Amino acid sequence: MPPSTASRVDTRTRALAERVGHWVLPYWLERQTDLSSPSFTPSPGTGPVLNAANRDCAPVGTLESDLVATVDPRGLVTPWPGGWSLDWWIGADDRWHLPSREVAVRQALLGDAPVVETSMRVPGGDVIERVWAFHDASAGDVLAIEIENGSRVPVAVALAVRPYGVEGASAVGSIVVEEGPEPATARVVVDGRLAMWLPKVPAHLAMSTYAEGDVAVVVTGGHAGSAREGSVTCPDGLAQAAMVFPLAYTATLRVLVPLGAVAASESMPMPTAVPPTDAVARGWTSHSGRGTRVEIPDPGLAAAFGAARNQVLLASAARSLATDGISETVALVGALGRCGLGDEAAAIVATVEQGQQQGGRLGGDDDSPSATGAVLHATAVHWALGRDAILAAALAGPLAAGAHHRPGTGRIGRRGAAPLGPVAAAWQLAGALGAASTLAGIGELDAADEIRRRVGDLRSTVDAALVTEVLRNPATDPLPLLDLIAPLSLVAPRSTAAAVLVERIRATAIHDGAVVQRRGAVGLSPERTARLAQVELRRGERSALDRLRWLVDAGGPTRTWPELVHPRLGGLAGPGWSAAAAAAVVEAVLDLFAHVVEPEEGPVELVLCAVLPDEWLGAGFEVHDLPTPIGLVSYGVRWHGERPALLWDITPHDGIGEVRVSSPGLDPTWGTIDLRGDALLERPPSAKLDVGPDEPVGTAEDAAAPPPVDSPVQITRRPPSADGSFS
Repeated sequence: MPPSTASRVDTRTRALAERVGHWVLPYWLERQTDLSSPSFTPSPGTGPVLNAANRDCAPVGTLESDLVATVDPRGLVTPWPGGWSLDWWIGADDRWHLPSREVAVRQALLGDAPVVETSMRVPGGDVIERVWAFHDASAGDVLAIEIENGSRVPVAVALAVRPYGVEGASAVGSIVVEEGPEPATARVVVDGRLAMWLPKVPAHLAMSTYAEGDVAVVVTGGHAGSAREGSVTCPDGLAQAAMVFPLAYTATLRVLVPLGAVAASESMPMPTAVPPTDAVARGWTSHSGRGTRVEIPDPGLAAAFGAARNQVLLASAARSLATDGISETVALVGALGRCGLGDEAAAIVATVEQGQQQGGRLGGDDDSPSATGAVLHATAVHWALGRDAILAAALAGPLAAGAHHRPGTGRIGRRGAAPLGPVAAAWQLAGALGAASTLAGIGELDAADEIRRRVGDLRSTVDAALVTEVLRNPATDPLPLLDLIAPLSLVAPRSTAAAVLVERIRATAIHDGAVVQRRGAVGLSPERTARLAQVELRRGERSALDRLRWLVDAGGPTRTWPELVHPRLGGLAGPGWSAAAAAAVVEAVLDLFAHVVEPEEGPVELVLCAVLPDEWLGAGFEVHDLPTPIGLVSYGVRWHGERPALLWDITPHDGIGEVRVSSPGLDPTWGTIDLRGDALLERPPSAKLDVGPDEPVGTAEDAAAPPPVDSPVQITRRPPSADGSFS
């Protein structure tokens, strides 16, 4: 957001906050300005009013585009980021019920689909708001908002256009309510853009400006006019309108919002074929049947995984590796690949060349020093999981150029660039090694060898950082270096460096099982918590289960994760829902089922069920067609008394050599090199055991002692053979 735009948003938000008690404010601002609320947050007298609690929102959209609407915890719908919102107020026999101020409000998803149901209790029963999206052949992506009267008496519904959302105030200069193109219908235009189709003209209409006060006062006072049409213009950019409709018992009212930009001058007809919510939910369920399928005996974890998987799909539409936000897009590529959604991942990876610039730099608009390495890493992950030779060959040139690029030296002819930091160097190193493996896999052996010869500078930077900033400097912030273990797999999870890093994070950056982020805004990071869970799973540590339990709880009833979370009051910074966090949750859950360890020596190890949750004892679980660097993995567990029976089937990539299969969570003594088979294992170890039998745990002595090897960076990607395989 440009500084001038941000300052105008801050000014409007403060103007709203100063009207507390006189305006109906969004859920977060109602509580943040209430001195008796746990969410009360004092702000500077002249400074911005920032949303520091209850910043959560659930995404709603389709797979056809990147247009995503959001729904806040009280059903406030924001069709597009930074735009106006639609609130719903219910006039019952006793009074008007305003969701942002009510206690008896519940929210849930319909299954795992992005269909949000918000129920508010009124005398006689519930009134339910449902929000979902669908694609229309003429109108494109459309948002449906339906209000159902589930109470036993008639009510009035006020649909209110509000100049704010979950992140603050928004500019609404003008609102027009006019007759629709179809008989007896109406439409709403906001700032010259078609905002809403109404199935009928409102029974009453109220409009207001900032100077005139909140339109809610007019509605709740019973003073809404009987005019069928009207308009309002507010010089302060805080125009409002409320359309009032009667709603009989069991009746529903549905309005439609075009998510794409439609000018008011267009006479676009209202879509008539609106799929019901259950059909939309079934459609999303069918997507879950594609690619990787898992059966999780823990309902909470299963629901969190299903919702996170759908959010990854939702966020991946029209993503590019040539625009800002590369790190989040790269996380989506990894999660899509792990879910077996190779086509969706390939569509993103295919945009690599669009973001290539002078000197081989990748990432387009993203100026992060890690952007080039992140793009290379995404292509390497896509290759490792799916062996997409056609796409890899098409990208061979950009990959080779990007692998030779050095962030921090700037473009050709640029001087005075900042030196490359250890995290950016790690991303570039991992990306370059991944590019070399990809090129070797498609027969470009000379190019791959040349890349490997020229990464010594990157390796030295990362080695030095591990020695000086991990092993010998307790004051170093350990969180950024967590990337070296997951997702980059540069540092072996059972190495001394990894042990010291993990123990330091546990000692300094854990609260109630979640990872505390202290750079910038301070809060609990769902994404970092999921990444730590991945590292702990690869180390065979049961503490990973604490991270997963926290993630399930933090996802709330709509199973969404903001960028940062307050320990008690929900989202506090960043987007109200984070696609990167959803991607990390997906990968952490799949790591619980299976992950691959690629040591420098010996066979590749496939670890099935690294740790076994207590709740899974005696319960069957299975995974089907999980992509890994060695190939597709499927297995199931059934029980014979206290002993688990394991049935596994691995379809390896061409050229894969010997693979050692183990399952320390089920039976630490068991292992095999067979790619398929079945075995009756011994009784699982006690759930109280914290580590696997082969895992060296870092100690205080480890932190003080010099590194045990010349290079603490244990590169887990061994150089492939001539055909690109790990034979």
